[in-house]
Order: sequence, then structure tokens, then C-alpha cells
Amino acid sequence: MALSADATQMAALLAALTHPDTNAIREAEVTLKPLLKDARCVPAMVEVVKAQGTQNDAVRHVTAIILRKRIGGHFPKFDAATKSALKSELLNILTTENSRPVRNGVVALVAAICKVEAEDDQDSAAVGGGWPELFQFIATAAADSHPEARELAFLLLGEMTDTIGVHLKPQFGTLASLFGTALQDGDAKVQNASVKALGLLMSYIADEDEIDTFAPLLPPVLTVAEACRVRGDEEIVSTTLDVLYDLSFSASPSIGAHMASIVKFSQMCMADSNLEMGVRDSAALVVATTAESKPKHLGRDAPLLTGIIETIFNLIETSDGSAAGALFESNPAWKEDFEDQEGFDADDENAGGPTQTSMAQGTLDMLACEIPKKYIFEPVVSRCVARLGSADPNQRKAGIACLGVIAEGCAEPLREHLADVMPHVFRAAQDGEARVRECPCFA
Repeated sequence: MALSADATQMAALLAALTHPDTNAIREAEVTLKPLLKDARCVPAMVEVVKAQGTQNDAVRHVTAIILRKRIGGHFPKFDAATKSALKSELLNILTTENSRPVRNGVVALVAAICKVEAEDDQDSAAVGGGWPELFQFIATAAADSHPEARELAFLLLGEMTDTIGVHLKPQFGTLASLFGTALQDGDAKVQNASVKALGLLMSYIADEDEIDTFAPLLPPVLTVAEACRVRGDEEIVSTTLDVLYDLSFSASPSIGAHMASIVKFSQMCMADSNLEMGVRDSAALVVATTAESKPKHLGRDAPLLTGIIETIFNLIETSDGSAAGALFESNPAWKEDFEDQEGFDADDENAGGPTQTSMAQGTLDMLACEIPKKYIFEPVVSRCVARLGSADPNQRKAGIACLGVIAEGCAEPLREHLADVMPHVFRAAQDGEARVRECPCFA
């Protein structure tokens, strides 16, 4: 079908925005500015977006993005019939669109309209955010036999996070059921989309009572995330860790009930050398924040705590980097102390970033500072002493380094056992290996 005159003009101007010609882009922007202030631009741009096969996908994608930015100001001006027709058209586009970028652009556009409708309708929670057909569309798509349709349902829910979190709390039970089914889906794309959407919502309501509705979904979320870790899908692992960090502050008992599983997953991510260092450091942050927010709970779980400690020691042992002062290297407050050192490069993109050793030591420091000493002191010191007696210099390095790391957090019990501890420090200072000998200077 041929485009209308308005849509043809709009398509030509929007096409110019996709070209590398700076002058053409500037001229198109000048011409577009007054047109985009007129509500008639909305149906014209919808024509362009749905012109699959006759308009370039890049042009249609740009059109969807610009329309999303403008729809909030124009949509309320339309009468009920025009609004209904527009919403119906967009759902039809989602059903038939083959280009993923264009579809994602329309997903964001639909979410923007849903937000406008929800904010305008005070009874939106009871009627599906002012757009009940959208939620029926999502429910139908989530049960579709095609994985692309099922994935689409959760792409929509992810884009609608703030609208759902504010206006659709009465629908949380239904949504939890949809998420629960998707997390068990046989298609990885559907599982990943559901983890992203659910994660956004859980982070959004982490401090609210309604988080209890979704807490039972944490085990399947961790199952999906662990499968992604094994196959190297870092995006979902990183997304999951961001959510777990937000939830680590939650006072909800229903979230606390899953603390062990959360910490174990984070511990595995810390130890996984196949993951990017930034992802591993995010996992360490989850562990450290859990120690800060739930110190007694974590401290009383002896197997969990000793497992974390053992992982920390192993990370330091297996790292080729120096363990002397690594705790401070990634801390901006200590950067000046290293700037005068030979070989320090301030322009190095990795300078100041986490390393395996600094991540491990930073986590241990937080554990020592936050967890009650009756839980943390003995398992750390006993491992320090055992490793200091090892024939492996890397184990001795880890032993003396960790003894120094806990000096602040465990100052009182260390003071009480100073006579027992200091001989180990002195012996380490005379060790034949430089990697061991340098650590007592910080201990």
C-alpha cells in the first residue's frame, strides 16, 4: 500500500537522519522540528513504521524511536476512537513485524502509550492500565507456541516496569504466574527475556511489601542465571547480579529465605575466571552487601560463610598479581598513593579497576568489618595459619595477606591474640619468596 502524502514526506525526512551526510541530517532536523509538534505526525509515522517491505528497516526503526519520544505530548489530544485505532494498529504491527530492531522500537512505543493511559486513568489497576487489550495481548503471546511471540510478551513487560510497579500492583499475582511459566520455558530467549523483565520489576519494588509476591521466583531465576554462566552468557549473569544487589538490602523475610542460594551463586561467579572481571566484581559486591545488611544471618550459616572464605583464599592464591596492598588499589581514595610508583600508568583503562586479588581482599575486608567477630575471626585466622605453614608460596602469600586484610575489622580479637599472631608475621617477613615477604609490610 502506498504511503499518504504526509507519511511520504515524513519518510523522506527520517531517511535523511540515517545517512552519513551531516548537512542533510541538519536540514532534515530543521524541517522535522515544526512537523513533530503537530499531532498529525503520529499517524504519518505509524504508516512509516508499518511499511514493512517498502521502507528501509533503519528508517522504520528511527521512526519508532522518534515517535516514542513524541507520543506523550500528542496522545492525550486524540479522541477515544483515534486512540483505540492507534493502539490496535501498534499491536498488529507487533504481531507481524519481522525486524527485531523495529519490533523493539515499537515495544518501547507501546510501553510509552501504556504509561500515558495508566497515568490518565485513576482506575487503571482494575482495567489493565487503561489498555486492557494490551494485557490480553501479552497473556496470549506468553502462551503462544512460537518462542518469538513468548519472548515478545516479556520484552513488553520489561519496558513497562515503572508503569506496572506503580499502577498495576493488583495484577502482581497474575504476572508472577506468567513469569514462573516463562522461567521454565524450553527456549533460552524466552527465559532470558523473562529474567530481564522480572529483574527490572523486582529491583523497582525491592523495598516494598509486594516483593513477597515475586520472592518465590528467585530459585528459578538463579537456575536460569547459572545455566547462562555455564554457557558464557554474561549479559544475563550481570543482569541477575544487579537484581541480587538491589535485593540484598531488602528486609523481607521471603527474600532472606533465599540468602544462601543468592550468596552461593555469587560465590561461583566470583570464582569463575571465564567471566569478565567487572561481572565477577559485581558478584563480590552482592556478597559484601549481604554481609553488611544481614551480618548475623550470614555469620550463623557456618558452611556458607566458610565456603565464601575458602573461595577468597583460593582467589588470592591463584592470582599472579601482588597481594601486598591490593585491597587499596581499586579504591579511588588511595589512588594518589600509587601514582608515584614506578610503572603506574594513569591513562591505563584498567588502572584502578578491580583485579582478582583486590576483589577477594575487598570482600574479605567487608566480611571482617560487618560480620560478628565470633563468627568470622576463627575461620579466617585458622586458614591464615594453615597456609602460612604450607610449602606452596602462593598459599603462604594468601595466608599473610588475609591476616593483614582483617586487621581493621577484627582488631579486638587480633589484639587479644597478638602474641600468637605476630610470630607468623615475622616469619613471613623473612620468607624466601618476595611475593610472600612483601605482604607483612601491609599486615
